[in-house]
Amino acid sequence: MQDLSLHDAIFSTRAMRHLKSDPVPREDLEYLVEAATMAPSAGNLQMWKFIVVTSPEQRQKLASLHQEIGYQYIHEEILADPNTEADRRRVYTKAMHNVEHLDEAPAIIIICLTMPCPDDAGVASGMFGSVYPAAQNLLLAARSRGLGGVIITLGTDYAPILPVENPPIGEILNIPDHIKTVAMIPIGYPKGNWGQPWRRPWQECIHWERHSG
Repeated sequence: MQDLSLHDAIFSTRAMRHLKSDPVPREDLEYLVEAATMAPSAGNLQMWKFIVVTSPEQRQKLASLHQEIGYQYIHEEILADPNTEADRRRVYTKAMHNVEHLDEAPAIIIICLTMPCPDDAGVASGMFGSVYPAAQNLLLAARSRGLGGVIITLGTDYAPILPVENPPIGEILNIPDHIKTVAMIPIGYPKGNWGQPWRRPWQECIHWERHSG
Protein backbone atom coordinates (compact mmCIF):
# COMPACT_ATOMS: atom_id res chain seq x y z
CA MET A 1 0.00 0.00 0.00
CA GLN A 2 1.32 3.44 -0.92
CA ASP A 3 1.53 6.10 1.79
CA LEU A 4 -0.81 8.65 0.19
CA SER A 5 -2.64 11.49 1.84
CA LEU A 6 -6.32 11.82 1.02
CA HIS A 7 -5.49 14.99 -0.91
CA ASP A 8 -2.88 13.23 -3.04
CA ALA A 9 -5.20 10.31 -3.74
CA ILE A 10 -8.05 12.55 -4.86
CA PHE A 11 -5.91 14.85 -6.97
CA SER A 12 -3.92 12.11 -8.73
CA THR A 13 -6.62 9.53 -9.39
CA ARG A 14 -7.47 9.72 -13.07
CA ALA A 15 -8.67 7.38 -15.79
CA MET A 16 -5.95 4.78 -16.37
CA ARG A 17 -6.73 2.86 -19.56
CA HIS A 18 -3.30 1.43 -20.37
CA LEU A 19 -2.80 -1.40 -17.89
CA LYS A 20 -0.16 -4.07 -17.52
CA SER A 21 -1.28 -7.69 -17.74
CA ASP A 22 0.42 -8.59 -14.44
CA PRO A 23 -2.07 -10.34 -12.13
CA VAL A 24 -3.50 -8.38 -9.20
CA PRO A 25 -3.41 -10.17 -5.82
CA ARG A 26 -6.81 -11.42 -4.71
CA GLU A 27 -6.48 -9.64 -1.36
CA ASP A 28 -6.03 -6.32 -3.17
CA LEU A 29 -9.18 -6.88 -5.23
CA GLU A 30 -11.08 -7.78 -2.07
CA TYR A 31 -9.81 -4.59 -0.44
CA LEU A 32 -11.13 -2.52 -3.36
CA VAL A 33 -14.58 -4.02 -2.94
CA GLU A 34 -14.47 -3.53 0.82
CA ALA A 35 -13.57 0.13 0.30
CA ALA A 36 -16.38 0.47 -2.23
CA THR A 37 -18.92 -0.77 0.30
CA MET A 38 -17.91 1.99 2.70
CA ALA A 39 -19.51 4.56 0.38
CA PRO A 40 -22.74 6.29 1.39
CA SER A 41 -26.05 5.30 -0.16
CA ALA A 42 -29.59 6.65 0.05
CA GLY A 43 -31.30 5.29 3.13
CA ASN A 44 -28.20 3.18 3.69
CA LEU A 45 -29.84 0.62 1.40
CA GLN A 46 -26.46 -0.40 -0.06
CA MET A 47 -28.04 -1.42 -3.37
CA TRP A 48 -24.89 -2.91 -4.85
CA LYS A 49 -23.11 -6.10 -5.73
CA PHE A 50 -19.63 -6.47 -7.19
CA ILE A 51 -18.59 -9.18 -9.61
CA VAL A 52 -14.82 -9.60 -9.88
CA VAL A 53 -13.71 -11.23 -13.13
CA THR A 54 -10.14 -12.50 -13.45
CA SER A 55 -10.33 -15.64 -15.60
CA PRO A 56 -9.03 -15.13 -19.16
CA GLU A 57 -12.12 -16.83 -20.62
CA GLN A 58 -14.59 -14.54 -18.85
CA ARG A 59 -12.51 -11.44 -19.53
CA GLN A 60 -12.44 -12.33 -23.22
CA LYS A 61 -16.22 -12.69 -23.31
CA LEU A 62 -16.66 -9.27 -21.73
CA ALA A 63 -14.07 -7.80 -24.08
CA SER A 64 -15.78 -9.25 -27.15
CA LEU A 65 -19.11 -7.74 -26.11
CA HIS A 66 -17.53 -4.37 -25.32
CA GLN A 67 -15.63 -4.38 -28.61
CA GLU A 68 -18.73 -5.15 -30.66
CA ILE A 69 -20.73 -2.38 -28.99
CA GLY A 70 -17.80 0.03 -28.92
CA TYR A 71 -17.18 -0.16 -32.65
CA GLN A 72 -20.86 0.47 -33.33
CA TYR A 73 -21.34 3.33 -30.90
CA ILE A 74 -17.95 5.02 -30.57
CA HIS A 75 -16.29 4.35 -33.90
CA GLU A 76 -19.23 4.38 -36.30
CA GLU A 77 -21.58 6.88 -34.64
CA ILE A 78 -19.13 9.33 -33.03
CA LEU A 79 -15.62 9.17 -34.48
CA ALA A 80 -16.81 8.60 -38.05
CA ASP A 81 -19.09 11.65 -37.85
CA PRO A 82 -17.23 14.67 -39.27
CA ASN A 83 -19.43 16.96 -37.15
CA THR A 84 -18.23 15.51 -33.84
CA GLU A 85 -16.68 18.28 -31.74
CA ALA A 86 -12.93 18.12 -31.17
CA ASP A 87 -13.11 17.71 -27.38
CA ARG A 88 -15.65 14.90 -27.65
CA ARG A 89 -13.58 13.24 -30.38
CA ARG A 90 -10.50 13.37 -28.16
CA VAL A 91 -12.33 11.70 -25.25
CA TYR A 92 -13.81 8.93 -27.36
CA THR A 93 -10.55 8.31 -29.19
CA LYS A 94 -9.05 7.48 -25.81
CA ALA A 95 -12.06 5.31 -24.97
CA MET A 96 -11.35 3.23 -28.07
CA HIS A 97 -8.30 1.85 -26.28
CA ASN A 98 -10.60 0.07 -23.85
CA VAL A 99 -12.73 -1.16 -26.72
CA GLU A 100 -9.68 -2.77 -28.32
CA HIS A 101 -7.75 -3.89 -25.23
CA LEU A 102 -10.22 -4.64 -22.42
CA ASP A 103 -9.18 -8.30 -22.28
CA GLU A 104 -5.63 -7.26 -21.37
CA ALA A 105 -6.73 -5.93 -17.98
CA PRO A 106 -5.96 -8.63 -15.37
CA ALA A 107 -9.21 -7.94 -13.51
CA ILE A 108 -12.56 -6.40 -14.34
CA ILE A 109 -14.97 -5.38 -11.58
CA ILE A 110 -18.62 -5.05 -12.51
CA ILE A 111 -20.83 -2.94 -10.25
CA CYS A 112 -24.45 -4.01 -10.09
CA LEU A 113 -27.63 -2.36 -8.85
CA THR A 114 -29.65 -4.85 -6.83
CA MET A 115 -33.03 -3.19 -7.36
CA PRO A 116 -34.77 -2.66 -10.71
CA CYS A 117 -34.47 0.94 -11.82
CA PRO A 118 -37.94 2.56 -12.05
CA ASP A 119 -39.20 4.69 -14.93
CA ASP A 120 -39.55 7.68 -12.59
CA ALA A 121 -36.49 9.81 -13.35
CA GLY A 122 -36.29 11.26 -9.84
CA VAL A 123 -36.26 7.88 -8.14
CA ALA A 124 -33.89 6.46 -10.75
CA SER A 125 -31.39 9.29 -10.24
CA GLY A 126 -31.35 8.58 -6.52
CA MET A 127 -30.64 4.91 -7.13
CA PHE A 128 -27.78 5.64 -9.53
CA GLY A 129 -26.53 8.30 -7.13
CA SER A 130 -26.32 5.62 -4.48
CA VAL A 131 -24.04 3.40 -6.57
CA TYR A 132 -21.46 5.69 -8.11
CA PRO A 133 -19.90 6.89 -4.83
CA ALA A 134 -18.91 3.24 -4.42
CA ALA A 135 -17.18 3.37 -7.79
CA GLN A 136 -15.17 6.41 -6.72
CA ASN A 137 -14.23 4.74 -3.44
CA LEU A 138 -13.07 1.74 -5.42
CA LEU A 139 -10.85 3.87 -7.67
CA LEU A 140 -9.36 5.77 -4.72
CA ALA A 141 -8.62 2.48 -2.96
CA ALA A 142 -7.03 1.21 -6.16
CA ARG A 143 -4.83 4.31 -6.28
CA SER A 144 -3.63 3.58 -2.74
CA ARG A 145 -2.50 0.12 -3.90
CA GLY A 146 -0.75 1.43 -7.00
CA LEU A 147 -3.58 0.18 -9.22
CA GLY A 148 -5.45 2.06 -11.89
CA GLY A 149 -8.79 1.77 -13.62
CA VAL A 150 -11.51 3.60 -15.47
CA ILE A 151 -15.30 3.58 -15.28
CA ILE A 152 -16.93 2.05 -18.36
CA THR A 153 -20.69 2.03 -18.90
CA LEU A 154 -20.87 0.89 -22.52
CA GLY A 155 -22.20 -2.66 -22.60
CA THR A 156 -23.88 -2.44 -19.20
CA ASP A 157 -27.63 -2.66 -18.76
CA TYR A 158 -28.38 1.07 -18.77
CA ALA A 159 -26.07 2.01 -21.64
CA PRO A 160 -27.32 2.59 -25.21
CA ILE A 161 -28.96 -0.60 -26.47
CA LEU A 162 -27.45 -1.80 -29.72
CA PRO A 163 -27.94 -5.03 -31.68
CA VAL A 164 -25.12 -7.44 -30.90
CA GLU A 165 -24.20 -11.02 -31.69
CA ASN A 166 -22.34 -11.56 -28.42
CA PRO A 167 -24.36 -12.64 -25.37
CA PRO A 168 -25.33 -9.75 -23.05
CA ILE A 169 -23.34 -9.06 -19.92
CA GLY A 170 -26.00 -10.54 -17.66
CA GLU A 171 -25.85 -13.84 -19.51
CA ILE A 172 -22.05 -13.92 -19.49
CA LEU A 173 -21.96 -13.39 -15.73
CA ASN A 174 -25.07 -15.41 -14.81
CA ILE A 175 -26.74 -12.37 -13.25
CA PRO A 176 -30.40 -12.70 -12.17
CA ASP A 177 -32.87 -10.57 -14.12
CA HIS A 178 -33.66 -8.28 -11.17
CA ILE A 179 -29.99 -7.29 -10.77
CA LYS A 180 -28.67 -4.79 -13.32
CA THR A 181 -25.11 -3.84 -14.25
CA VAL A 182 -24.28 -0.12 -14.12
CA ALA A 183 -20.49 0.07 -14.47
CA MET A 184 -17.51 -2.00 -15.49
CA ILE A 185 -14.05 -1.10 -14.14
CA PRO A 186 -10.89 -2.74 -15.53
CA ILE A 187 -8.22 -2.87 -12.83
CA GLY A 188 -4.47 -3.31 -13.15
CA TYR A 189 -1.05 -1.79 -12.67
CA PRO A 190 -0.83 1.25 -14.97
CA LYS A 191 1.73 1.58 -17.72
CA GLY A 192 1.67 5.37 -17.50
CA ASN A 193 2.29 7.84 -14.72
CA TRP A 194 -0.12 9.23 -12.20
CA GLY A 195 -0.96 12.88 -12.43
CA GLN A 196 -3.66 15.41 -11.83
CA PRO A 197 -6.41 15.01 -14.44
CA TRP A 198 -7.43 17.92 -16.62
CA ARG A 199 -10.50 19.61 -15.25
CA ARG A 200 -12.17 22.95 -15.83
CA PRO A 201 -11.09 25.50 -13.20
CA TRP A 202 -13.11 24.99 -10.05
CA GLN A 203 -13.71 28.74 -9.95
CA GLU A 204 -16.02 28.30 -12.95
CA CYS A 205 -18.17 25.86 -11.00
CA ILE A 206 -18.71 27.57 -7.66
CA HIS A 207 -21.52 29.95 -6.72
CA TRP A 208 -22.24 31.55 -3.35
CA GLU A 209 -25.73 31.89 -1.89
CA ARG A 210 -27.41 31.71 -5.32
CA HIS A 211 -26.60 30.89 -8.93
CA SER A 212 -25.01 33.75 -10.84
CA GLY A 213 -23.92 34.30 -14.41
